[in-house]
Amino acid sequence: MVELLFCRDCDRATEVVLDHASGDTICTECALVLDAHFVDEGSEWRNFADDGGGEERDPSRVGGANDPFLNNAPIDTRIVYNKGAPQNKSQADGGGGHALPRTRINAGPDPEQPLIEAFRAIADMADRLGLVGTIRDRAKDVYKKMEEAKACPRGKKRDTFYAACLYIACRNEGKPRTYKELATATGGGAAAKKDVGRLTTHIKKVLGDEAGQVMDIGVVHAADYMRRFCSRLGMGNQEMRAAQEAARRLDDAVDVRRNPESIAAAISYMVVQRAGAGKTIKDVSMATGVAEATIKEAHKDLTPHVKMLFG
Repeated sequence: MVELLFCRDCDRATEVVLDHASGDTICTECALVLDAHFVDEGSEWRNFADDGGGEERDPSRVGGANDPFLNNAPIDTRIVYNKGAPQNKSQADGGGGHALPRTRINAGPDPEQPLIEAFRAIADMADRLGLVGTIRDRAKDVYKKMEEAKACPRGKKRDTFYAACLYIACRNEGKPRTYKELATATGGGAAAKKDVGRLTTHIKKVLGDEAGQVMDIGVVHAADYMRRFCSRLGMGNQEMRAAQEAARRLDDAVDVRRNPESIAAAISYMVVQRAGAGKTIKDVSMATGVAEATIKEAHKDLTPHVKMLFG
């Protein structure tokens, strides 16, 4: 429907348009602003598709999304009578009529505020580590269960505890990270990896019978780390596939008594050597977070199996 308003410049009713960005009503014939700062009294839809307005607006969501790990209780104000206060004016001074009751507004701190802050810190840490949303949510679930058990450490160890929750979540989702990788996102840096490990053990101990669900972390294999390590070293698809296949063959045929991340780093080093990529053992150490000496020892253990690994 075309909207017509009287334009004083045109001296007649003309067709007008509403500029949603500025809130101005404008004459389409002479461009005179007939009404400024128009207030839209419709529903306040949050728009994520086209912030500029217009016909292509997409009012697909209203308000913020609820967090399934919070109660999301609305903020309210309670009005109550003071104990012993007169309920009307006649009680107060013997006169007629009624007076407003004395009121008190209950406005205390949000009981879930500590949980909200912890969830925000976990999400921020997950973003810095490049972890997906399912891992972030799993970590929040682990933290909430620990909070309900009143077993969350306080003070300086909080960020290390968030890293431990993320470690558990990564294992749950089949995308494991090393203690050192997670520790790099804490205030203590990579040196805090032992603390992350201790707090992971603490979580397992506290959750107890829930370990079957929350702590279903399975077994980590060297192949679980290969794609990420190879990507950091700038390997092509062919080298990456060769490294992953070597890790799978080793797991099926040989029992090497070393950490999976050490084996993965050693295989990565062997692949870059075979490809002539010009990467040194120091480069591999920087990319994987495994010490050079550890890579050398693991490489020595794997050397007798080169033919089997790379066929």
